[in-house]
Amino acid sequence: MSKELLGVSALGLMVLGEFCAIYSEVVTAKLAQTGSHSWEAFAVPVVLMCFAGLCLLGAYWLGYVVVGDIWVVTVVSVTSLLLLEPIVVWWLFHEAPARGALIGFCLGALGMLATVLL
Repeated sequence: MSKELLGVSALGLMVLGEFCAIYSEVVTAKLAQTGSHSWEAFAVPVVLMCFAGLCLLGAYWLGYVVVGDIWVVTVVSVTSLLLLEPIVVWWLFHEAPARGALIGFCLGALGMLATVLL
């Protein structure tokens, strides 16, 4: 299998895994917000988080095989978090970030760009 295809597979697994992990975390917070204490409702985020973990492990494995540098793989992971988390939070909570969170988001994006471009 070509390195390009492995790289695309790693990136796809990374995005899927990060999305599922973020969604699980945010759904759990939403359950706390609504006052739900049902174990049945909590089971769905737990199962989804397990699936997310498998996707992320596969993404790190393939990413390291393709790139050979764990820091590049880590930056891709953090970047996918940086891009996906605000989308999922807005989608479920409909809350805009406060000034400090927005500044932190922008600085994180600049750090990711510095790592990739420098």
